[in-house]
Amino acid sequence: MLGSGPTKNKIGLLIEKLKLRKNIKILPFQKNPFSFIKKSQIFILSSKYEGLPNSLLEAIALKKPVISSNCPTGPSEILDKGKGGHLFAVGDYKSLANKIELYIKEKNQIEKKRKHAYKRLIRFNFEQRLYDYYKEIKVYF
Repeated sequence: MLGSGPTKNKIGLLIEKLKLRKNIKILPFQKNPFSFIKKSQIFILSSKYEGLPNSLLEAIALKKPVISSNCPTGPSEILDKGKGGHLFAVGDYKSLANKIELYIKEKNQIEKKRKHAYKRLIRFNFEQRLYDYYKEIKVYF
């Protein structure tokens, strides 16, 4: 886990209580989390709210399988309503746990979703979108 927030201490206490300290580490804020994402096997976004979740786009760019909360604006569109990664309802930790288990058991399905997400990432390429807008308005000049 990277970063900190108002629940950092509460999460730390829960990790201790559940005796998960060997499995979960809380690391301080990282200006550039790419090295951590690159080494990971899966990217999980558990946000309640997002605008445009850059971390989700970055994980896809690094070719990581994704499980994301289906929070308002962002994840469902980026993941093509689940074709590019698994979605779960905000706060539904049981569904998240099921998605993690599915990741472990269904490598072929996960790989198919990962490839779909990566292929569709071009939709968020600034230069490509700028060129598309230019082509559209060019006819008026």
